[in-house]
Amino acid sequence: MSRLAGLVRREAPRRLLWLPVAMAGGIGGYFALTVEPPAAAGPAAVAAAVAGALLLRRNPIAVWLALLLVAAGLGFAAAQLRTRSVATVMLERETWAIVEGRVAAIERRPTGWRLTLVELAPLAATGGATTPSGVRISLAGRRAATALETLRIGDRARVRARIRPPSPPVAPGAFDFQRHAFFRGIGAVGFAVGPLEPAAGGETGHWSGVREAVDRVRADAARRIRAALPDPAGSVAAAMLVGERAGIDEPTAETFRETGLAHLLAISGLHMGLVAGTVYGSVRLALAAWPAVALRRPVKKWAATTALGAAALYLLLAGAPVPTQRAFLMTGLILTAVLLDREAISLHLVAWAAAVVLLIAPETLIGPSFQLSFAAVTALIAVWETLSRRRRRRTSGPIGVLWRSAGYVGRVAATSLVASLVTAPVVAHHFQQVPLLGAVANLVAVPLTAFVTMPAGVVALAVMPVGAEVLPLRAMGWGIEATLWSADLAARAPLTAVGVPALGSAALLSLAIGGLWLALWRSALRWFGLCGIAAGLLVAVMDRPPDALFAADGSLAAVRIPGAGWAVSAGTGNRFTRAAWERRWGGEPATAFLAADGVADGFGCDGLGCVLRLGGRVLAMPTSPEAAREDCRRADIVVTAVGLRQGCGEGAALAFDRRALHRGGALAVWMAADGIRTRSVEESRGVRPWVVATDP
Repeated sequence: MSRLAGLVRREAPRRLLWLPVAMAGGIGGYFALTVEPPAAAGPAAVAAAVAGALLLRRNPIAVWLALLLVAAGLGFAAAQLRTRSVATVMLERETWAIVEGRVAAIERRPTGWRLTLVELAPLAATGGATTPSGVRISLAGRRAATALETLRIGDRARVRARIRPPSPPVAPGAFDFQRHAFFRGIGAVGFAVGPLEPAAGGETGHWSGVREAVDRVRADAARRIRAALPDPAGSVAAAMLVGERAGIDEPTAETFRETGLAHLLAISGLHMGLVAGTVYGSVRLALAAWPAVALRRPVKKWAATTALGAAALYLLLAGAPVPTQRAFLMTGLILTAVLLDREAISLHLVAWAAAVVLLIAPETLIGPSFQLSFAAVTALIAVWETLSRRRRRRTSGPIGVLWRSAGYVGRVAATSLVASLVTAPVVAHHFQQVPLLGAVANLVAVPLTAFVTMPAGVVALAVMPVGAEVLPLRAMGWGIEATLWSADLAARAPLTAVGVPALGSAALLSLAIGGLWLALWRSALRWFGLCGIAAGLLVAVMDRPPDALFAADGSLAAVRIPGAGWAVSAGTGNRFTRAAWERRWGGEPATAFLAADGVADGFGCDGLGCVLRLGGRVLAMPTSPEAAREDCRRADIVVTAVGLRQGCGEGAALAFDRRALHRGGALAVWMAADGIRTRSVEESRGVRPWVVATDP
């Protein structure tokens, strides 16, 4: 016991690293609720924890635990405040309308264009539809492209469109696009059914004008990049330099995902570090070549100041997404440490960056961008801190050059391997896919990006104001083409990426806590983190996927047949929903109901519907009211796309008809000998500000 107490005392300098983790716990607790908490809940929790810390101030461990509660309450309160400040008005039902508003974004898509309008005029629609805060409209055709050429961000535009609320999750626990759209200020989505026209504009606020000016610069830069480089290299370059990823075609994006190179398309630590490093090295080299300055002035600090300014401009130009915010914060701390003659690469740096990002945008915690970014950088710095204690071998001459070259290749491979391992659970949770050749592909792609692609891109951005960007962009294109070639080669290899079933939230949370425990502590206390990792793996293995899934509109159903895999109803259902379901169960292709009929015991179809028998229970899926009434007397659960006025009436079966599915959203069913368990999207989300209530 005394040894354990000694280990705890040794970890005293590392205790503050857990404050952002506790803050994330408070934010996660807020988003896990199914009802909106009282406005005073967060502040009250913070006040109570602060009072506890003051009362227990003589006990360091008790004070630390109280500070963790303070951080958790602060995270909870920050999430509440963020939700209330966003307050996006969501469209309540699908409608046709004349949509007029200020242009907030113009995105080039592989199949057309996408326009985001905000500050909308009242909708000219039938039925008195509520005017949403913002709307995202897809446009296609040459006429739309011509109209968009003369439209700039900040202008007002008008278009007739068919709009609807953002889509709810396709299954309980799946990606919630409604919540994502809510925090982006988008209350409706749709597509244009008429020409796009300019509209008379009102005055723009000061900060809105600044934001729109930056967006216009981004849009112009993306246009000039694509004019100099043909696709797909042009779209990849636009993603790497200004964060404009919408123009990347799906085959290219899929290749990057499968080979573990998707991080190259999101402006994060690699890109920010290369931009700041290129500017820092160039300025310092130029000043060092001027003896009168180099011998009398702090050229290193001048170079760091210039690099910090360049990083800030790059943050604005990229649109300030979460990975770029984190990268800028960390890069800024490193450059500030140069100014103060201190070393700044540490987990305290990561903790500070995470706390700031979470306080600014708490909703990013539950998204893949934040999780992937901070999981990778935390693991890499933890490994770096461990290895940096060891004495490095120093050699010179040709052997030294070879040794350093081999060391660089080894570090790139090790970095990719560590990042791939720690991000695999996050990828499995959000994307149901784990890349296996990421380390191999990164051995080629990362050096190309570091020494060719990004340095040429930095030069292109620097000379773009004078119109001299073509030559450096072509050099950047050579690096991108080589990267695409290596990615395509890796994608064609066997077992490039493996589809896996969706990892549950409980398993991901346990793995995250275990991994953080392993990374944040330095003493032998850290090895207790393996227990959390083992528990997460055990939960993942024991987690049982549903036996049946049903779409909210009743147009699509899927059942898991023992020994025969998944089967889906006729192909008239939503193709997007079917593709999302297939990803969630691991990418296993599904057969049609009729093809699965009679393949395995327990499943059969006839002209009146299909029946699944599993664990001594019967699930009936009738296609007519008459068949439904008969199944109510024979089955344990009835799910049908037809309407049942009184459910199953006197029948003992649990019933979900068209109205119940529409009201509750997509439905998951588990069947076992001890009973039947169901869970709908409505039950998993509850009543929150971003949930659009659907009336049957």
